[in-house]
Amino acid sequence: MLKLIVVFVHLLAVCTALGAIIATDLRLLARLRERRLRLAPPNAYVMRLVGVSLAVLWASGALLLWLGHQEDPAYLSGNPKLIGKLMLVAVLTLNAAWLHLHTFRWLARARRVARWRFSETIAVAAPVAVSNSLWLYCAFLGIARPWNGVVPLGRVLEGGAVVFLLSFAAVLAVLIAVGRDTARAERRRAGRATTQPGAVGDWLHDRALGGRT
Repeated sequence: MLKLIVVFVHLLAVCTALGAIIATDLRLLARLRERRLRLAPPNAYVMRLVGVSLAVLWASGALLLWLGHQEDPAYLSGNPKLIGKLMLVAVLTLNAAWLHLHTFRWLARARRVARWRFSETIAVAAPVAVSNSLWLYCAFLGIARPWNGVVPLGRVLEGGAVVFLLSFAAVLAVLIAVGRDTARAERRRAGRATTQPGAVGDWLHDRALGGRT
């Protein structure tokens, strides 16, 4: 019964974090067509929710490892999938620290997306892609029971790398497309602002000359 409760708490922590992350991403996607778009970091409530979920994930996972070891001393060593999941969760945790200490702070004072340099776009896309891809992939590993003791560690890590690359390509493509669209819109507005006064001035000049003749 204890193990069942811990598994439920573990699953609940994953679902809570994923729900908060997906809701934040969807809300951001809905704003991508805004003019003068600035990407703000998640609000304090979302960051706190994901942080608490990650802490519960580690605590419940450690308890599950202990319970599994009590049943079978080879519970961890005989399951490469579980070892791979632990490695990826460690990467996820380090990436979360990077997001909070660097990426989110930079976004809080960043320029509009249209004015980002390519290196800045990469610096934002990479940790965001790591977060999104590893949360999803680690959740998948948690239910991939048929992989236990069957799939080698290298294959597990390769799967995580593939999911990350797909996520990174998607995030990078969206940021580049949004930056180009907003920059193009700004140039069009700037062009109209510079041409319209001149056109009015030419019309007034022609009227004045017409009145003199």
